[in-house]
Amino acid sequence: MSVEEIAGRLTAAYSFSMQRDRTYSPRRLYDLGLACQSKQGNRVAYSLSPTGERVQALLSVIPDFCADVMHYLHYTTYDSSNPASRKYLWSYRVCCNTLWQERRIVPTGEMAARIQTSMEHEFPELDLGARQGARFDRTAASRVYTWIRQLVPSPILKDDDPLVPRIIQRFELVLLALDHLYRERGYRYGDPVILDELLLNEISGVFFLDAGCCQELILLAGRLVGDLKLTDTFAGTSVSLLAPYGIDRI
Repeated sequence: MSVEEIAGRLTAAYSFSMQRDRTYSPRRLYDLGLACQSKQGNRVAYSLSPTGERVQALLSVIPDFCADVMHYLHYTTYDSSNPASRKYLWSYRVCCNTLWQERRIVPTGEMAARIQTSMEHEFPELDLGARQGARFDRTAASRVYTWIRQLVPSPILKDDDPLVPRIIQRFELVLLALDHLYRERGYRYGDPVILDELLLNEISGVFFLDAGCCQELILLAGRLVGDLKLTDTFAGTSVSLLAPYGIDRI
């Protein structure tokens, strides 16, 4: 459907209204790999991708889990090797990593200042000049926090409280996080990695998980999923992800 058709359907069938910029939501779905683009004459049309159809199915059955999936897509989709990759996806991940490292809810003004400074170093080609603060401001940080608050349970209870590591029961999330780590570090599937405190913290941080809960979920996944191999070594337990694990595996 075109943007206009999407807006009309949302209003007629669901009584929803879109942002003033009606391209915002369809473009976000496209950026996350949930939608495909095509041309209808002079207009851009959108349709759900196979991943989008998968997430739609998850949303209809287990909506709380779908919030984690949407967070995961925002956290992992940025690609530094792709010039077209959206900067807001980079800033989303940096915000999440900052919250996890500090284990506190960083005030939005402070978070915005940090992201803005990091952005100047990460993307020197951007002309921030007179638009200082316009690339990432307090409102942008607040929007990231809004997404994180949708997680069940949420790691953000009150703005002045410490971050609360989550205790969940879905082992699929640690497999998604482990797959992300393999891709980020350039590991080959099948490579063994020692499950030390540093690795456990990185896996936990993707979904703000309690370390003990994360370790238990990894052990559970090792028993239930053939593509995850756990081995006891003198250096500790090693984990080997034998094949990609994405949303299509859920």
